[in-house]
Amino acid sequence: MALEDDIATLTVLVQGMLDESGDQTGFDAKVWLDGGLTGVVPALGRRRPIDVLNESVGLEVAKSLLLRA
Repeated sequence: MALEDDIATLTVLVQGMLDESGDQTGFDAKVWLDGGLTGVVPALGRRRPIDVLNESVGLEVAKSLLLRA
């Protein structure tokens, strides 16, 4: 259940970033995040965010990466 909670937390973060940016037309934060969690990310040492979330500090690492975007 913790992984689902982490994904929900990240979805809220992405939605908040989107709310601040303005136009949300046609953008679904959950769909975008779901796609991004399974792709290899160079900034994570070519690991997938979904794998990083399984680590003890994974949520903080993922949040930090998103906030730098």
